[in-house]
Amino acid sequence: MKNVRLSNKKQKSKPEKEKFYFFVKDQGEGAARVIVIILKIFELIITSIFALCLGIFAPITILADLDITDPISQTAAVLWMVTSVVYIIGTFVVMLGHSKIASGIHLLGAAGTLVTYYNYMIMFADIPDNNGPSVLYLPCLFLTVLTLVIMLLINLPKWLEKRAAKEQAVAPSILADDKKED
Repeated sequence: MKNVRLSNKKQKSKPEKEKFYFFVKDQGEGAARVIVIILKIFELIITSIFALCLGIFAPITILADLDITDPISQTAAVLWMVTSVVYIIGTFVVMLGHSKIASGIHLLGAAGTLVTYYNYMIMFADIPDNNGPSVLYLPCLFLTVLTLVIMLLINLPKWLEKRAAKEQAVAPSILADDKKED
């Protein structure tokens, strides 16, 4: 028996419940989506502490010190500040959904952080067990790791699907050969 409508009015379908998106829709699927959202929040917190607050104000304090005339320390402080700005930009880019670009930006920031670390190690080489202010800028390397994990969680399923589709297209089908013989 057919379902018969007695009126010409269209039935209203219930609107689908919107999923929660943290800045962008492309955040992975399933459990990876939840993990990506948590990692993005964690990345915002770390960026605001180590790149924004400590990464801007600590080098300004070092540069404002009138006793510092060493070009290595001045270069290290300026590089620390520039690297912090690079990390801030990379975090905004990952929040906008461009995780591959943000990974590249954060890898550039990681290189700047390692150069800053090398400069401060040269500066404090004569003082045993002193790494300078490394505890203030080295945690920014963790931002790079977080961004790489976010990029992998978002893009790895896509890459695996493309690879499977390519292998499926290349692989001969047994069923297709049987149909040609009939």
